[in-house]
Amino acid sequence: MKNEINIPVPKEEDITALNKRRDNYAVTRDLQALEFNDAIIKRLQAEARHLIKCDKCGKEFPSETATGTSLTCPECIDQA
Repeated sequence: MKNEINIPVPKEEDITALNKRRDNYAVTRDLQALEFNDAIIKRLQAEARHLIKCDKCGKEFPSETATGTSLTCPECIDQA
């Protein structure tokens, strides 16, 4: 018994089961990519909503760069 070597032989998978498994994987992957893309789009839209128009030059700039409640862009502040 010790001299016998057992080599496992993989089972052959039928074509229909293989195709079904591949289709399920592709659908899952596509749904995940769609969710990621939706999240990216929502983030970009949220960032675009936070733009403020400068009082002096009319240029739009993100609200994070605004100093306090000023509606003047950093470039106009630097020039003054």
